[in-house]
Amino acid sequence: MAVIVELTIDADAFDLGRVTSVLDGVHIELERVVPTGRDIMPYFWAEAPDFEAFEHAVRRNELVESLEALSHVHDRVLYHVIWHDTVTNLTRILESSGATILQAHGNERWVFNLRFRDHVGLRDFHNSCQEEGLEFHVDRIYTLEEDPEGAFELGLTDEQHDALVSAVEHGYFEVPRGGKLSDVAADLGISQQAASERVRRGANRVLKKVLNEHGGENKR
Repeated sequence: MAVIVELTIDADAFDLGRVTSVLDGVHIELERVVPTGRDIMPYFWAEAPDFEAFEHAVRRNELVESLEALSHVHDRVLYHVIWHDTVTNLTRILESSGATILQAHGNERWVFNLRFRDHVGLRDFHNSCQEEGLEFHVDRIYTLEEDPEGAFELGLTDEQHDALVSAVEHGYFEVPRGGKLSDVAADLGISQQAASERVRRGANRVLKKVLNEHGGENKR
């Protein structure tokens, strides 16, 4: 029976996390692919305040053989990274335990959604992490049978979630509008520009996820 695990872990525990934690305001999201060999995390999306500085810092890292920007879509860039032979503990453990990365995103702290074929794979992952001294926090464990709604995970960052909650509470999306971005910014203690970006990106993620999952049901 397949088991889903949602956990948080420090960026220092794996190559991509360490390499991309180079600037404030950067957010990384893995592109879901079928891994081959050690290429378990070859593609990722990045949001960054300065892509040139971000790329320069990543390419200078000794773990990176090459970094290529493949697509620019609005305020995000899809990258392909080729690693040197060095593989950190988490990457190796994910591969050996047969874990499938359903979703992963973060900067200094990362959120992973992992699927294991059964509880044996999860046990092997947990034991290997303990042996290697890797610490993580388990937020949730469930099977698809126990939680069929798990497939509709929205993938919001904590910042985007908080911004959307504040916007809804202030009536920002109501007609007529009941609140302003300045109200959201004041709630979160950030600039109005930052509040605007978080609300816009968060709303965009929610709409894309919902429309992609349910769009076929509403076609006429």
